[in-house]
Amino acid sequence: MELKKIVKDIGVAFGIIVDIFIIVFSLIIFQHRIGVSLFKRSIQNITEIQQLYKQMISNKFEDQFSLLETQSKYFEEGNKTEEEKRENVLKYSKVSGEFKKLALINSDGTGIDFSGKTIPNIRNRIYFREAVESSQRSVSEQIELDSNLKPVLTLLYPVKNRTDLFILGTISYDILRKMFDVPIFSGKSYSYIVNKEGNIILCNKDKKKALYNINFYDYIKSVSTTKYSVVKKMKNDIQQEFSGWVICTSPESEKLFSYTSLGINDWTLITVLPISYIRKQQTGISILVFVVIAVIGLMLMIIIFLVYLMLRHNSIIERDNERLVTVNNQTQTLCFEFDIVKDIIDFSGETKFILGTDKKQLPAEFVRSEHFRRIHPDDGNILDCLHESITQKKDSYTAEFRYKGYDNEYFWCRLSGSFIYSEDGRPVKFIGSISNVNTQVLHELKLKELAECDKLTKLLNKTTMESKIKKYLNESANGKLCAFIIVDLDNFKSINDYLGHMTGDMAIRDAAKKLSLVFSEKDYIGRFGGDEFCVLMRFSEYFTKDSVIKILKEKGESLCNILQEDYFNEDSTVCVSASIGMAVYPYDGLSYEELFACADSALYDVKKSGKNAFKIYDGKRKQ
Repeated sequence: MELKKIVKDIGVAFGIIVDIFIIVFSLIIFQHRIGVSLFKRSIQNITEIQQLYKQMISNKFEDQFSLLETQSKYFEEGNKTEEEKRENVLKYSKVSGEFKKLALINSDGTGIDFSGKTIPNIRNRIYFREAVESSQRSVSEQIELDSNLKPVLTLLYPVKNRTDLFILGTISYDILRKMFDVPIFSGKSYSYIVNKEGNIILCNKDKKKALYNINFYDYIKSVSTTKYSVVKKMKNDIQQEFSGWVICTSPESEKLFSYTSLGINDWTLITVLPISYIRKQQTGISILVFVVIAVIGLMLMIIIFLVYLMLRHNSIIERDNERLVTVNNQTQTLCFEFDIVKDIIDFSGETKFILGTDKKQLPAEFVRSEHFRRIHPDDGNILDCLHESITQKKDSYTAEFRYKGYDNEYFWCRLSGSFIYSEDGRPVKFIGSISNVNTQVLHELKLKELAECDKLTKLLNKTTMESKIKKYLNESANGKLCAFIIVDLDNFKSINDYLGHMTGDMAIRDAAKKLSLVFSEKDYIGRFGGDEFCVLMRFSEYFTKDSVIKILKEKGESLCNILQEDYFNEDSTVCVSASIGMAVYPYDGLSYEELFACADSALYDVKKSGKNAFKIYDGKRKQ
């Protein structure tokens, strides 16, 4: 009996030990999985915060370009002489934002700053050549040294309607670092901006030291013990403008390098965060798990219950937050009563999202001076429409417009209300509301974009292209010249036959991208289907027929060169080129149909003459 009892006791003890082992092992596995899950979630949060940080940096650059655009307006063609324009700029150049220097640059690279001093010629700078060729704004590809050997970044903005003049602005490295230096992750992180080759543009790590124009990858290898393969992966991703992250090690610590394309030049934003910061966020869970291990089974059940409640509670909070955000977006409305006679506006409801204050009554003059300027420039006509409604004694008024909030972000608003008139017909009050309809309008714009664009190339589809061209010719041309261009890819059928439809789709997308590079944003570019594209170039009233013909010849040569491409696989090679027909409004036709017929006739002549060329319609239709 005693032997059986001993065996039984040994069996129970062994069972208890096995149970304890299983429980402890399960808890260790549980702890590991929780750690992995939290780490992945932390990476996701870091990526999301980095995207917001990236947007903030992009917005700051946009603000600087807006200042250059304002300065450039004083040099646009008009009735004023160049001397009068220069005097205006000198008068307003005090409002130069973060710029250290502003200057006028000619198309040959020479220029003078706004104080009248000559600056060094920049004709050999890559960003200047790109701006001259594309008539688009540009940013210097790296930090430069100014005449005082101080590091600066250069922004260049073309003067509208002028092909020979640009506004140049330089921002000092210290100002750039202040723009860039926004503490995130409790100030534990720092960031770099690098280009594709790994050249450091900016770094906010050391407030006293300017770190720029050195190779980022060599720098990382010199200060860490990171394996070459890790640095190579990050380098390849950055060169291909991919987002991602790697962990680099040094004798002191491990650090997370999270990177994403910045959308300016070919720059990449890299955020560096100590792994210890991420692990610190997991400390609470780790402590709980160790406590559970200490008390084994009982605490295990408690932890399971607590985890369940926590997940359920978080789910409820997230769901409630989503509902609150949705309700807030839908109901964020400001009601007001405008007493036209007293020139006073009384508000009720949520006022901060529009006014930035809780005040419920403001002078109308204050609102006009402080808040009307926040309306997007493209939507400024709503005020004219409102005045017209009063003049025509309409009963109500409704309009949608973009408004710049106090976070410097535009959002869509809807203004609606009714007029109250006196017995003699004079307007005395306007009672209305302003609602935040940003989500709704953006959704509608997205649907409209999907309906108007070709799915493969993201260019305008045939129906939308025809509609826009006809509308422009009927309503906006007013005698101004424009050019209708048909681009047909040569040998495209051979790609589908010998290389496959996937390569064919790639060729179509390549052609669409190249067309977007050759033509500007003001031009209409569309895909008519298959391998055929069309373009409508719109010119201002200052262009003559001879100048338009000259531009069309330049565009034709550029298109023939850029669209010629070889596609191949192991068995076959197909050379794709382009045949191009052009027609000029109003000389070759006054309607869309007439312009299309003339451009198509010119295209036919090119095809018949051997392809891979362009022709401007000469007045002779094909029979």
